Amino acid sequence: MLRFPLWALSLSVAALQWACAAAQAPGTPLQSACRELPTLEECRAAARVITDECLRECIVLQCGGAKINCGADVKKECALRKGTGVTALGYVWRPPDAGCQNPVSEVNWCEEPSSRECRAQALVHELAHACGWKHRQGLGVPGNDGDLRCE
Repeated sequence: MLRFPLWALSLSVAALQWACAAAQAPGTPLQSACRELPTLEECRAAARVITDECLRECIVLQCGGAKINCGADVKKECALRKGTGVTALGYVWRPPDAGCQNPVSEVNWCEEPSSRECRAQALVHELAHACGWKHRQGLGVPGNDGDLRCE
């Protein structure tokens, strides 16, 4: 049986905690078990480019309040979309009455690897849909034409 002094164990645990903290992105993780998400701060920072005040405020609130799904049904839909040649990072099922005063509370997330900036832009794009925005409406939403070009 190997024996280490207590101080050596304490140093090892401290080093492990530091390494784990360093591997995580700085900021507040979103409340979801899904992977490949931006932090709360990254989402809110990416929303600053939205020019419509109601839409921007809705997105900022949704950054911390929307439920983000990535279960089996979401994975199937993501795979179907990928089969069309488009790699979706997320999508939203939006009823006709959704708007910045009446947003959809759920976003579906595909968990595709991408840069931190791209993830934040993609989530803002999907949250804009959740807040009633449609493609080609402008207002500063990333990927206005539905094609978010980032890696």
